Amino acid sequence: MKEIVCVKLENEMDLILAHKRAMKLCELIGFSLITQTSVATAVSEIARCAIEHGKNAELVLCIHVANAKQFLHAIIRDKKDFTRECVEACQYAKRLVGDVEVTVSVKQAQVVLKQRLSLPRVVTEKSLDSFVKYFKLEPPLSPYDELRRKNLLLQDLAEKVQKSENDFRVLTDSLPLMMFSANNAGVVKYSNQWLVNFLGQMPDQLTSLSWKNFLHPHDYTVFAKNLNNAYAQQTSFNGQYRFREKASGKFLWHMISVVPLKDERQIITQWIGFIVDVDAQKLIEVTLKDNRELKATQEQLFENQKELQEKIIALNRSNYELEQFAHLASHDLQEPLRKLFFYSDTLNRRYSSSLGDAGHATLSNIVKAAERMKELITDLLSYSQLQNQHLLFEQVDLNMLMGEVLQDMDYRIQESKGVVEIDKLSTVMGNPLRLRQLFVNLISNSLKYRKPDVPPHIRVSLVADTENVSITVKDNGIGFEDEYKEKIFGLFERLHTRDRFPGTGIGLSICKKIAELHNASINAESILGEYAIFKITFPLTQDIQRD
Repeated sequence: MKEIVCVKLENEMDLILAHKRAMKLCELIGFSLITQTSVATAVSEIARCAIEHGKNAELVLCIHVANAKQFLHAIIRDKKDFTRECVEACQYAKRLVGDVEVTVSVKQAQVVLKQRLSLPRVVTEKSLDSFVKYFKLEPPLSPYDELRRKNLLLQDLAEKVQKSENDFRVLTDSLPLMMFSANNAGVVKYSNQWLVNFLGQMPDQLTSLSWKNFLHPHDYTVFAKNLNNAYAQQTSFNGQYRFREKASGKFLWHMISVVPLKDERQIITQWIGFIVDVDAQKLIEVTLKDNRELKATQEQLFENQKELQEKIIALNRSNYELEQFAHLASHDLQEPLRKLFFYSDTLNRRYSSSLGDAGHATLSNIVKAAERMKELITDLLSYSQLQNQHLLFEQVDLNMLMGEVLQDMDYRIQESKGVVEIDKLSTVMGNPLRLRQLFVNLISNSLKYRKPDVPPHIRVSLVADTENVSITVKDNGIGFEDEYKEKIFGLFERLHTRDRFPGTGIGLSICKKIAELHNASINAESILGEYAIFKITFPLTQDIQRD
């Protein structure tokens, strides 16, 4: 079996990628347009089930040879068994492709869609290699596709940087050499284990005064003068002095070297310091050799950090393009949706009597699907409008704002038989419109994820200190597992199927973005089946306008 392309299935955007790549592979193979559409539609049906009911699904498109016959295999698999929820989808897919095979094991559940290649010629190994190369080199299908690819590259780079940092620390801790680094403010940012073990602790500042307790009294005056001159003139500093060993209390002669590290513009970025025991000549020789390796490792680390920064810039650019795409797509899709609602309503009014039960059910499913699309477009547009938005800040009385929120949501609260308690809150600097949107989303979230037959109880409280003001929204709902407390703020992230709790998975993403625009933070904690708490922390000092 020859694997051609793989697509991770996590959200609605991945569903679009899966459909397009299935269509493209069918086109490369030489299928007719009807077969292309049938296969891609069948793939979309099963992929949608995997996204909604699976946990970490993926689609793999392959070419399989059996008994001198060639087949296109579309394999949708996940460690979680999603197949029990997609019986209807499998039946529908089976009408579109030649065969559908469902297998479930302890480790994996998968659905395989099989379409035979009925062509005058077989697809050769060379052709298969060209298919693989095409998908590897094809340009991004959308800003989201480009963002996904760059995210994967960024993750790989981050892993390399982390490995380099770990290797650097292992190397510096294993060398018979004491070393440290400090920033331009003189704050010591790093010291290896050898130095900490020798001195017993590490000075917080790279100043002569902070080193006084570690030097022989007769050496301190010269050391202080040389170090202060080097720091003021931004030049290297070398000297030999007696340092006290913490374990023995003895003063031992050491050579210290403090070197300014510069970037390509000759601007000092940090200071690197080395301390060597000069009582052992052999140790000096080993240290000089290892210093070269250490500097190479350090330079490689800085190169990796520079590359990471470039990737971050590229990622920000991709995020901007994705925001523009979301905004345009949301507006462009509004018109066909309005027509879909109009024609559905016309069909229901004019031909209701001739539709029959099956027709009415189908029409109802069309309307529900259109309503889900409308909700997704609305949320996506709302999220895109937050990107790079200029917000005018003013003093906002949260007590008045929460009163307006409860008034706007009065019907929903009464419908759920819920109770919302508001403690005495404070005033914060912010944008009233966006803050109202933030708390409406949080309270709506608590009303939605309530326990069956248990009226929701929501309490909004204040926690303040000298630097921050925190507002907590606590409910008595179904909660969530601790491992998902970061994931729930991701775009399109859902912990439940739409059948159980409707929604788009964008609401908490909007909350997080609004908090960021206010220079605030939002986090969550929960006990599954008992409660969930969302905490928004605002700084007491805030700019009047944020770009």
